[in-house]
Amino acid sequence: MFLARGKHLEALKRDGLKVESVTLGKFNLKIKATDKPTEIGVVDLALFCVKCYDTETVLQQVSPMIDQDTTVLTFQNGVDNEELIGKILGPNRVMLGTISVESYIAEPGKIVQAAGPWKIAVGEPDGSITPRGTAIRESLLTAGLSCELSERIRELVWEKFLFICATAGICSVSRSSTGEVLGFQATRDLYLATLKEIEGIARAKGFKFADGLAAKRTLAQADAVNKSTKPSMLRDLEKGKRIEVDALNGAVSRFGRELSIPTPVNDFIYGTLKVQDLAARRMSLS
Repeated sequence: MFLARGKHLEALKRDGLKVESVTLGKFNLKIKATDKPTEIGVVDLALFCVKCYDTETVLQQVSPMIDQDTTVLTFQNGVDNEELIGKILGPNRVMLGTISVESYIAEPGKIVQAAGPWKIAVGEPDGSITPRGTAIRESLLTAGLSCELSERIRELVWEKFLFICATAGICSVSRSSTGEVLGFQATRDLYLATLKEIEGIARAKGFKFADGLAAKRTLAQADAVNKSTKPSMLRDLEKGKRIEVDALNGAVSRFGRELSIPTPVNDFIYGTLKVQDLAARRMSLS
């Protein structure tokens, strides 16, 4: 069951979910979609994939789908969604997940996977291996997906955050693709400086990355992606839509203030892009 709204809901009801994948080809999935949580009813597992600025609103809307045995598995960008979801629904209902894939919404009801392979990791916030975690992993494997049940899911979330935050921030500020950013020395230096600030915050919060070279490893990962790739935040910015800057570079800036750690590059990215987000928000409310 898909909970959707607006043009996406119309397309899903009319045509099903269209997928265009470099690894699986083109196909349509006939699915059930609605904008009414009561039509779905209580679920065992809710995959929570909304933009971070919609988290609180959507959590209130989906309450008819949640009971004491429901697990909410968040695949959102950012590193503190679990806290907000836990405050509203209760911390025992939340699990963390990451998806590593180059994909985007090409049009209402259509997803494009532009590069492969993909990788999914899920886990309990405290790192324990539980029956529900094992059951979720088995369900995803049965569906043909690659899934790891991780005891270090928090570290994996931060590792993804490094990549997403630096890529989205620098590409959006410069209005450039990943290849253009990394192919020009000045923006490449800014990209690395952004990574180092984020890594410093992560370490101050107690996250010890495996090899001690998280920023350099993430830079190498970015060098390996399709050079024409644009992060979703830049695509949203170009369309005049709201952007997740509060959950990304804004979070780094906020953590820096809380920990008394300077984050000048992320501060600049946040201030510059937040102005655009506020303008888009005003437009959406008008």
